[in-house]
Amino acid sequence: MSAMDICYCVLILSGAFALVGLGILLLRTSVTVKQAGETVEMAQDTLKRVDKILDDVNYKLDLLNAPVETVAKFFDPNRPKFNPIKTILRFVKK
Repeated sequence: MSAMDICYCVLILSGAFALVGLGILLLRTSVTVKQAGETVEMAQDTLKRVDKILDDVNYKLDLLNAPVETVAKFFDPNRPKFNPIKTILRFVKK
């Protein structure tokens, strides 16, 4: 074998090694991308569940708000005081 043949063999072997290494890298990258996609899908499902729970909580808080506002009206310092004489006079004037 001549020196040129040895150089060709080394060049072919290094090219084959580079291709095998690149193939392994691409396979591992594809597995990682697949796992990342699955993680994103799980996160979307979790966000949908959280959104449903938050909607339910908001609905229940809205239901609780009406009685709280009714009770709060009694303790509002700026509310008009009930005066039966004024009420009767208003009806009489009309």
